[in-house]
Amino acid sequence: MNSSNKRFFTTVFIFLLTLIFYGNKSVLQEVYEIRFATIAPDGTPWSDQLKEMKKRVEKEGNGRIKFVVYTSGQLGGEIETLRSLQRGRIQAWGGSVGAVTAIVPELQLLELPYLFLNEKETDYILDNVVFKPYSDILAMKGFILHSWNENGWRHFATKKKPIFTPSDLKGLKIRSQESQIHIEMWKAFGASPVPISIPEVMSALQTGLVDGFDNSTLFTSATGWYQSVDHFVLSAHMYQPGLIIYNKKYFDSLPQDIQKILLGDQKYEAQLGRKGVREIEPEIIKILEKDKVKVHKMSAAQREEFAKLARTIHPKFRNIVGAELYDKVQNALRDFRNKSGSK
Repeated sequence: MNSSNKRFFTTVFIFLLTLIFYGNKSVLQEVYEIRFATIAPDGTPWSDQLKEMKKRVEKEGNGRIKFVVYTSGQLGGEIETLRSLQRGRIQAWGGSVGAVTAIVPELQLLELPYLFLNEKETDYILDNVVFKPYSDILAMKGFILHSWNENGWRHFATKKKPIFTPSDLKGLKIRSQESQIHIEMWKAFGASPVPISIPEVMSALQTGLVDGFDNSTLFTSATGWYQSVDHFVLSAHMYQPGLIIYNKKYFDSLPQDIQKILLGDQKYEAQLGRKGVREIEPEIIKILEKDKVKVHKMSAAQREEFAKLARTIHPKFRNIVGAELYDKVQNALRDFRNKSGSK
């Protein structure tokens, strides 16, 4: 066989291979990698839920989706990884609403202290009142809202003395989440807020840079922060939702069937996440008490004293989050309470 014939057959062979491997999707298909970042530690309801989500997505993707979850802040703190999501360096993110308010200030509405009275109210508002409005707002900021999750009710954690009244906070330096609404809340309560990112909180507690913090029982336990305080007061002064979001530009570039798999049953997965967080709380309180942290219950009268101060900052945030959305939530809460008989 002369050289010209060899070149001819070689060209035909390469052409046929191209048709087989690139023209037939059953032989070779594109794999979409989703890098998911969260500060949620391993062994928590958050990480358990994400493992189930990974299993579902990869099974339904039938080899077309690789879902990689980075827990425990492996890729950085909440704000850092959220910025990475915004820039498209990662494709998915799960964390607190408080972190996202740095980019989407309208979300601060959900963290207004003493906005909600109980979990029935939070679930009703999140699922039936604000999911669509916030989906639209997040989309304008470059995110796709997958589902609400839960950090839970935030409580007071301090050294030396428990916090039962606003006067107990006077002169204390309290770690604040890096969010305007958290900072304003602490100021209204009479404390000195010190905004600190999550990876730096433990050392701040150990060195005395701060005298305490607030967070949910789950997060307080999972991070080990409780080891640096003496008192934990069940104040439930703020309900903090979590959320799972995708980078919109990346999401929109995906085939529709892949998008559908990534979204899944959004309402079911939201309920699953909340259920896991809520069921574990009694056990976490036992862990804190076993490790010599004194857990206290705040009375209704004591909570109301803080609530009065908290309400003074609500009008300011009505302007920030948007009067229409603020009023929509307040009206929905009023109607819900009237129907359920709660006050």
